[in-house]
Amino acid sequence: MYTVKQLSELAEVSVRTLHYYDEIGLLKPSKVGANGYRYYDDAALLRLQQILFYREIGLELMQIKEILDSPDFDLVAASALPPDGDAGENEPPTKSRRHH
Repeated sequence: MYTVKQLSELAEVSVRTLHYYDEIGLLKPSKVGANGYRYYDDAALLRLQQILFYREIGLELMQIKEILDSPDFDLVAASALPPDGDAGENEPPTKSRRHH
């Protein structure tokens, strides 16, 4: 588990950005401690990586949320894209495009 500060340093984003992502439902903490501290697991880290990728290519936060929350979105396949990010199409990977 990562604290919000650890995750912000790891991903090179501000703590405020992570708080905002939580506020809008884009990146929820995996756990909130009794002290109110947010904690994030590896799945949250993967989701944050996807958020940052989609931000880098110019998508708006609500578009990113829609993509990541889609039942057709496959986080594992998206995380396994080649370094150039080319999925062969201009769409995010979906479960129907997973290679077997």
